[in-house]
This record gives sequence, C-alpha cells and structure tokens, in this order.
Amino acid sequence: MAALTVVAMMTSGCATIVHLGSNEELSVSSEPPGATVVIDGTERGVTPLATKVERKKDHAVVLTKEGFEENQSRVESHISWWIAGNVILGGLVGILVDVMSGGGYTIEPDKVAVTLKPVEGGGSSPAPSLSSLTQSPPIP
Repeated sequence: MAALTVVAMMTSGCATIVHLGSNEELSVSSEPPGATVVIDGTERGVTPLATKVERKKDHAVVLTKEGFEENQSRVESHISWWIAGNVILGGLVGILVDVMSGGGYTIEPDKVAVTLKPVEGGGSSPAPSLSSLTQSPPIP
C-alpha cells in the first residue's frame, strides 16, 4: 500500500490533483442579461453562462447585444500556487506533470460580470425610470 502511494505521488502533481484537469469553469454575466458570449472567436451561448475554458492560455471574452456597445474582456492564465506543493510531495516529476497537463495553471478572473452600455443614438434606449413616467409636466 505504501509503495502504491509513493507511485501515485510521483506520477501526478499537486495542482493536477487539486484542479482535476486542464479546464476551469468561467462564469460570464451581463446587465442586462441575454448578451451573446464569444470566447476566443467561438460563440459559447448567452449570459448568464458558465463554460469551461483551458487553464493554460489567456482568453478573449466578447459580449454583444443589440442596442448596446460591444464589451471586450481578457481572462489571463497564471501559474497556480498549488504547484508549490510539488516542492514537498511531487518533486520535479510533479512539476512537469502539472505544467504539461495544464493543472498547474489557473485563470483570473474566473468570473466576468459586465454592465453593457447602450449605444448612443442607436435607437434602442434603456427603459425610462418610473419617476419620469409619473411626474407631471411643468405648469406654464
């Protein structure tokens, strides 16, 4: 049993064990909801959305909605602090496994929340406020 534990530790990295794979969930939301989400040139759905992205690379996130300005965000890949566990348990083999598998990385931010801005003069404007609808016109 002890030999099996040693082999398991030597053939995997700490970050790979903790992160369970080379992908991470990215949550994308917008106000108003219903914006089309394009990640790295591929349409993924509409907000609110939770989707998997590769940990090992940076990602371009673009939100579009008719009547609103396009919004572009960047999600960056960083080395995970879990990779430091290899100094104690996994050694060089663990570090290599984590880096090669993508488990040694994490994305930041893992949540993209955007307030879309209406296009000026674009015909589609936000709904008027309740107070503007209930105010009487000025008396001459």
